[in-house]
Amino acid sequence: MRTALTGGTLLWSDGRLAPGTVVFGNGVIQTIAAGVVSAGTDPTDAVQVDIVHDVTGRIVAPGFVDTHVHGGLGANVMTADAAAGTRISRWLAAGGVTACVATTVSVDTDQLHRTLAGLAALRGRLAGGLGIELLGVHVEGPFLAPDHRGVHRQEHLRLPSAEAVDALLEAGDGAVRVVTLAPELPDGMDTVARLADAGVHPSLGHSGASFQQAKAAIGRGLDRATHLFNALPPIHHRAPGPVPALLTDPRVRCELVGDGVHVAPEMLRFAVDVAGWERIMLVSDGCDVAGLPPGRQRRWDGTEVEVTETAARTPGGTVAGSVTRLGDALRTVVHDGGIALSDALRMASAVPAESLGLDDRGRLTPGCFADIVVLDEDLRVRTTYVRGEIVFDREEMGPD
Repeated sequence: MRTALTGGTLLWSDGRLAPGTVVFGNGVIQTIAAGVVSAGTDPTDAVQVDIVHDVTGRIVAPGFVDTHVHGGLGANVMTADAAAGTRISRWLAAGGVTACVATTVSVDTDQLHRTLAGLAALRGRLAGGLGIELLGVHVEGPFLAPDHRGVHRQEHLRLPSAEAVDALLEAGDGAVRVVTLAPELPDGMDTVARLADAGVHPSLGHSGASFQQAKAAIGRGLDRATHLFNALPPIHHRAPGPVPALLTDPRVRCELVGDGVHVAPEMLRFAVDVAGWERIMLVSDGCDVAGLPPGRQRRWDGTEVEVTETAARTPGGTVAGSVTRLGDALRTVVHDGGIALSDALRMASAVPAESLGLDDRGRLTPGCFADIVVLDEDLRVRTTYVRGEIVFDREEMGPD
């Protein structure tokens, strides 16, 4: 079966937003045609397809790739079970996400290894093969700086070592894509190199590293920054800290939580102005209470948080993860941050895909997976396709 989306404005691979038609079948994009072309089963149609969806007035873009998400709708990736995967898939698909990297937290070693093994077994399409794709695991902790741990529990933090890294990777059975760590810790630099040599992306986060230490880590293979600005020392004119090193080094791609709470819109724009959209990837950092009603909620580990429409905070006021998705972040960075729509769309799709070395998604290009999001004029998600199959449709399913 071949399907065509016609009449919409496409995000072309060169960044243009222009009219076009995208045709997909067998799970991949087959044709991209400029302008409005006739599509259907009639022999006179310019493009021969079996199904035509008129998306006039809509924006058609690559599906979003969230490389840092913890859960949603009351489910947390730490439970590493199929039921949680189904709920998280449902939540993320309604936000335009077609693929994600499950992000863990600092827990005791045995529990972390069990979670990694469970998530490794869940790789692929979630929700019984009908949902979004789980690409692998982002291990956030336990190799974090105590003074920058955020809501990570101090009793679960540990110093990195070759043995700990090898055990972690073995438990993950090839699923570990990213490891967040503080490279200034003892043996931290060697750990960066060991991860990079294993094909895992080391990411600086929850760290008190200096500018010089950040540059040294980049020299050893560090190529990511975890939720830039958050849980890191602030920029100071006498002690610049890691942020300027990360933003200005072309070898590094930086995560930004684009909810307008974790980072002020002005700083979102600052980061893009310094690094360019090509090195900034939007992440949700979405937590398990995302999508739950406002008020007091309990997270998977028993921590109580106060949930509002924009954030989840501990009773002490600490931000405890985001309650938004990449579709929500897109609107924030465009409307409040002043970032060009074409750039913001690529920051949610092409850049995160490239950060994982994936060239089979993130662009509307023939041969890529038919992972597609359709947005309305208000940049709200209308339909999400994974491998050409609808996993969310606002008209049929309603807002989630």
